[in-house]
Amino acid sequence: MKPRILVAACIAACALAGTAALADPATPAAEFTVAASNWKFTPGTIVAHPGQTVVLHAKATEGMHGLVSDDLGVKSVMLAPGKTVDVTFVAPSKPGKYYVHCSVPCGPGHANMVLEVDVQ
Repeated sequence: MKPRILVAACIAACALAGTAALADPATPAAEFTVAASNWKFTPGTIVAHPGQTVVLHAKATEGMHGLVSDDLGVKSVMLAPGKTVDVTFVAPSKPGKYYVHCSVPCGPGHANMVLEVDVQ
C-alpha cells in the first residue's frame, strides 16, 4: 500500500472510531499512577481531554493483572507485582466514557475489573 493511501486510511479509521489521529501538541500529557489489585483498579476513573496524550504508570499490587482497550488502542499489557509498566495512548477526540479492562483472568471479579477514562 502506498504511504499516502495508508495515512488517509488511518485518518479515516480514526475518525470513524471517534479517536484522535494525533495528540494535541498544545495540551500537556496527563500522567496517572494506576494500581491493579484483586478485581479493581485504583483510581477507578481518570479524566483526560480530547486529543490529550495519557500515560498510565501501571502496576499490580496483588496477583497478576493486565490492561487492554480496543477503544483506546491499548494492546494487552501484563502487570506483574512489583514492576511498573508505562502505557501511553491518545484520548479520543470525542468526549465520553471509555474503558480499560483487565486482560488477565484473575478470579471471580475479573469481568467487572474496569478503569474508566472520562474524556471531557
